[in-house]
Amino acid sequence: MKPVAAVLAALSLWMATAAADDKVGAAERAMTGAYAALADKLDGAAKVHFEADQARWRAGLRACDVQPSRKAECLELRYRQRASLIEVFAEGPYPFVSQQAIVQSGNGPRGRYLVDIAYPRFDSPSQDFSAADRVFSGLAQTSLFDAIDTGRNCEITQTFSLYRLAPSVASVTFWREWVGPSIDIDLAGYLVDLSTGRLLEPQDVFTPGDGWRHRLAELVRQELAKDPPDGGRKGVGGDIASVMREVDWKDYMFENDRLVLSLNKVATERGMKGYEVVIPYAAMKDIFRADGPLRSLQR
Repeated sequence: MKPVAAVLAALSLWMATAAADDKVGAAERAMTGAYAALADKLDGAAKVHFEADQARWRAGLRACDVQPSRKAECLELRYRQRASLIEVFAEGPYPFVSQQAIVQSGNGPRGRYLVDIAYPRFDSPSQDFSAADRVFSGLAQTSLFDAIDTGRNCEITQTFSLYRLAPSVASVTFWREWVGPSIDIDLAGYLVDLSTGRLLEPQDVFTPGDGWRHRLAELVRQELAKDPPDGGRKGVGGDIASVMREVDWKDYMFENDRLVLSLNKVATERGMKGYEVVIPYAAMKDIFRADGPLRSLQR
């Protein structure tokens, strides 16, 4: 007869595995439903593109076999992310965006590495997206080369989210985690003009002049005031200009109903991996260009 402790341990493991399998199954069914619903609506070149992208994505699920102990977690995440992406595809005219991936492991000059990187490619034949696509593929390749060069059991994971902010504008946000001698998390955002194929910068969507910068700085100051630093350390709220000077255009992450602004200076001063403030579009509607690509957000 097995000891009671061993039986209980085996039962606990079985229950945990069953629960994980249930989550994976639910996520897969949700993704499959979203895929079938959109595939039924498409025809012609759009349907061919979507089906090819789905087949390529499914083939990439084998990446979850690399770490058997985390396979269920990996599959559930991939199914959920794919379902969310398909739902965005279905929000308007099919955007001809494909999900690309680099999944690679091996031994570099300094040790073992593992990369699992996802990024979008804009394939629409109606516009030239080559410049934007080079940026996104370049980021992925840079991460791969960094991982190979670093080694030392380095792991890099990158995911992306897609938002359709307006009929002619898509937002792409990236999340990248680097696990090695230390853990680093990077965020980045890009706006893609679907009518021209080019990448947009903040000055393309906000009112001319510097008024929008002053308004945004005030909104950031208000958010920082709600979250003072720990330990009585002096915050940066009184020097908001220095905070905003270090904000790069890739630190603007436009989501469905809000702007997420990454503040590297605040993160550094507070000893954090990253720091973001969230500003709803409702608080910014007076600084969007009336004739700009995001003018619909003024409502």
